[in-house]
Amino acid sequence: MRVKKIFWLMAALVLAGGCGRENLTNIDVYYTADVQGFYWSRPEPRWDNREAGGYAILKNFLHSREGEFLLFDGGNWFGSAPEGTMTKGAYVAELARTLPYTAGTISDKDLAYGWPSLREIVRELPYPFVASNLRLENQIPWPMHDYQIRNVKGIKIGLFGIIDQQTINKNKSRLLGLQALDPLETAREMTALLKEKGVDYIIVLSSLGAAQKNSVSETTLAEEIPGIDLILSSNKDRENAETDRLNKTFIVYPGSKLDSVGHIRLSFDKNKQLRDVLFEDVALLKDSFGADAEIASHAAELRAATRKKMNARVAELPRAIGTSLSQESALGDLLAQCLYKWSRLDGAILNSDSIRSALPEGRLSEYDLYKAYPYGDNITFITIKGEAFLRAMEASLNAKDNFPQIAGFSVAYAVTPNGKKIRRITLDNGRVIRPQETYRFAVTDHVLAGGFGHDEFIDSLEFKNTFVEARQIMRSCLARQKTVLAPELGRWKKVP
Repeated sequence: MRVKKIFWLMAALVLAGGCGRENLTNIDVYYTADVQGFYWSRPEPRWDNREAGGYAILKNFLHSREGEFLLFDGGNWFGSAPEGTMTKGAYVAELARTLPYTAGTISDKDLAYGWPSLREIVRELPYPFVASNLRLENQIPWPMHDYQIRNVKGIKIGLFGIIDQQTINKNKSRLLGLQALDPLETAREMTALLKEKGVDYIIVLSSLGAAQKNSVSETTLAEEIPGIDLILSSNKDRENAETDRLNKTFIVYPGSKLDSVGHIRLSFDKNKQLRDVLFEDVALLKDSFGADAEIASHAAELRAATRKKMNARVAELPRAIGTSLSQESALGDLLAQCLYKWSRLDGAILNSDSIRSALPEGRLSEYDLYKAYPYGDNITFITIKGEAFLRAMEASLNAKDNFPQIAGFSVAYAVTPNGKKIRRITLDNGRVIRPQETYRFAVTDHVLAGGFGHDEFIDSLEFKNTFVEARQIMRSCLARQKTVLAPELGRWKKVP
């Protein structure tokens, strides 16, 4: 339903008894989530194409509020907007730090470029982050926290964060050392802990996202853990705000892309008991609140830089160059060849799962290349014995939907009842890989960390991280060619 002004989604939901004329203590909570890179204002269809959204308008809106309030963010910063993804979320540290956030959390999508990249953003922000069930080598990763407590108008508010377990734990190769504990058990422990500390009201920042098969959902938290009062939800990528109530727990999702901000008013009686909950979806309209000039100017500069980078021409393609997860592909061969030529070693290996889309016919832009290889992987040189290399390549060959893309050598293999078996690996110079001889190859740090689903490459004799991004090498390689043609396939040969 289209609306033109601020509206109330839940009106005076009285929990126990009537308010009467009793004086109540009101606490205002504001909530943003799933910004997804949309940090600027723009004509927004949801608000009849009036200019809306972005941090500049949000800051002015918050400046217009009277009295003390709490402001939370639910993470999920990258999303589909190039302004978020191509900068790896750098806009967050640039813009969100200027707003009076009380605390925030992260979603699994914020870890798209690995924990070190995300940590650099989080450490620059002046407010704490809670992710109670996230662990790095069995510790809560610095600078995250397991909980926070705030005293507002005499009401003690407890806060903790929950991240999706399944997504984190199934992506171990890209999130080396990170682990997510059971959300339900963690939430139960944190609720009990906060109650022991005398908290009057418990808020959960949950990035569990939309309910998935066999996963813990926010509904599960609300149904099975008494004591959780409010769940602020994120990681859902839905346009409109949503609210729900289960038992005595309220669940609020503020909608995505920062064109509005969720406002929850909590009303407590003199005994610190919750009496009323109101939710308001506040449209961040420029003609209502204006825009902070400094943030708007900075956002415009960031967008201009991104657009320039996105539109930069890399090369021309007479025909599209495709990729595949399950077999040798023209794009896989092409990108591996770029790494091989740059490294000047015996060969290069990429995993198919890191190549996310084909290169389109026509003008190839920086953004097209980014979509094809969106990860910030660095190149590592390995020195490895032939027998260890044969084991690693055979394990990679048998990986599901992650076919090895190679350059500098060719592989003859057979399909047997016990899986695919490598018969021979021959370097481009004609040398056959021998078990006791030593060779040098270029791989991504992702491959080395288990990108094929195994860690056989770790049996190398020596490692040298070049700290050069794979995508930058690929870009330079394609730019030098000017007109890029798909290579002929045939590096993998099936034999009897």
